[in-house]
Amino acid sequence: MTGQTWLWTPPRPTPTSVGIGSLLRAYRQAHGLTQQQLADLLGFDQSYVSKVESGRRAIHDISTLRHIARNLGLSPEDVGLAPGGLADRRREPPRGSAVEKVAGSQRAWRLTRDHLNHHRISLARAAARLYPETYRLGNGLLARPGWVWDTPVDINDIGLRWEESAAEAAISGSEPEADATRPLVGDGGAQSRYQRYTRAMRDLDRPTLFENRLSFRLLDVTEAETEGAAPTLTFGHTTYFDAVDVCETVAHETAAAMMGGELAWPALPFRRRIGDPFDLAGRVALPSINTLTIRLDRGSASFVLHRRSAGSVATAGGVYHVLPAGVFQPSGITPFHHDADFDLWRNVMRELSEELLGNAEHDGSSSRPIDYDADEPFRSFEQARRAGTLRVFCFGMGLDALTLFGEILTVLVVEADTFDSLFADMVRTNAEGSVVSTGPGRQAHEGIPFTQASLRRLVDTEPLAPSAAACLELAWRHRETLLPGLRMRAAV
Repeated sequence: MTGQTWLWTPPRPTPTSVGIGSLLRAYRQAHGLTQQQLADLLGFDQSYVSKVESGRRAIHDISTLRHIARNLGLSPEDVGLAPGGLADRRREPPRGSAVEKVAGSQRAWRLTRDHLNHHRISLARAAARLYPETYRLGNGLLARPGWVWDTPVDINDIGLRWEESAAEAAISGSEPEADATRPLVGDGGAQSRYQRYTRAMRDLDRPTLFENRLSFRLLDVTEAETEGAAPTLTFGHTTYFDAVDVCETVAHETAAAMMGGELAWPALPFRRRIGDPFDLAGRVALPSINTLTIRLDRGSASFVLHRRSAGSVATAGGVYHVLPAGVFQPSGITPFHHDADFDLWRNVMRELSEELLGNAEHDGSSSRPIDYDADEPFRSFEQARRAGTLRVFCFGMGLDALTLFGEILTVLVVEADTFDSLFADMVRTNAEGSVVSTGPGRQAHEGIPFTQASLRRLVDTEPLAPSAAACLELAWRHRETLLPGLRMRAAV
């Protein structure tokens, strides 16, 4: 592979930043700032500000627009994300007042969260180095010995155990050690902090997809005791926000520590309070199922990749990820949904339907159960699997070192004819981001060549989610098992 650009992401339909150049110019004039002073305030080059103000450079990226709004104390409406205007903003509170202290606390929180969302990969790699080397799985992922298996296991052979009476987790994210990660809230009266990180996200940095849903809490990972036996994962109930309150809190603390200097344990009181990251009884651990989808042709293989939108998702925004990836949770609210959806493969199928085909998300709020034997595309997915033209395996478990979010690592191998039939209507963009290809002239389903050169370039130089990197590395390691009869090329 040669050249500077090799991954291409189609543009997402986003609100346009109408008048952003005029807005910056008006802000400068109202506050008596030079272009250089405004650039310093935003962390931009002066030449970039000049181009935006003159109209020679447009800004369409939602995260950049939000960055401008936060750093200038504007609302999202002011930068074109919704109707509104600069003139509608209230005057700044007097310096030193209680209201100003709250506003300052919230500005600092937003800046740290911006840093977190723009540096998740480097932060995860740095966080992994806090733990013994024996726990590190690739770049930014942690795994206890025995959590990643010697050979890929058919996903239906993994044992799932349900624990109805699991004890409440001791760590919730509301501990005193986490106070610094939650900003002040109030109107200047009796000041207090947000009691939950998710409440601060809701008010100050709400992503597009942000719903509290019933989910499956990971309680234990049991290695197979005898040769040929399957490993077992034990689960109980939790909610999505319960997990985010812990995971994004520990990530926020890590970002703040890195902004303040070197990442070290004394600057991480909440991570120290958590202690052993593999103590799944002590905190809520909600796993995501991350699936590397490989299209297997006669003499080659390729895989699809996803660029997750930082403005749309609560976690892992702005990074490349395998496709599909989603939280392990039921599709609805009834006991029937629980019984039918407590199944790894069915969770993967729902994510395939949503992320590759653009179907409505089975978001956990439905009262109608899915008929996996009759409803499309699930019926076709299952038929292909029974015919052997679609196979799905699991490599094991890991934890994202930055967030300590659980990561179930899986791979889906689909023969080319079956892939092209199942995903003939594959979308380029979905609610969570955009499908990545190697150029604007290529079809979405063509993906990226599954070669050692592609893998190394992705893992070593691109903002690739740690769980995605692990899926790719493990798939390459086990390529002869996963892709029998295919002669793999070392480079392109």
